[in-house]
Amino acid sequence: MWRSVLAVCLFVLAGVFTVSGTGAAVTTAPHLAAQPTETLAPGGTIQPEGTVPPGPDLNAPQEQQPAPATGDETRRKLWIGGIAVLLFALVYWRNKKRWSKWKAGRKSG
Repeated sequence: MWRSVLAVCLFVLAGVFTVSGTGAAVTTAPHLAAQPTETLAPGGTIQPEGTVPPGPDLNAPQEQQPAPATGDETRRKLWIGGIAVLLFALVYWRNKKRWSKWKAGRKSG
């Protein structure tokens, strides 16, 4: 009996914490696409064997993006979950009392 009550409570809480809707992908760094190789014009220079031209700096400082406001959403979901669990407990308690009264009435009559 209590297992089913616990399972329903966990199901309600899991439903509260799931993310609904579509999400937007947020990237913190720009994507670097591969560039096509260039052919040298007549008179162009070629890098000496074994050297590579410098690429982008990997340790460059990144832009600081503001943190998303997840605190408000989490708080709202917790309130909804708490209200759902409270309503479930009240309905369960009411039905348990009604069932006990009905069962006692059947035994006596």
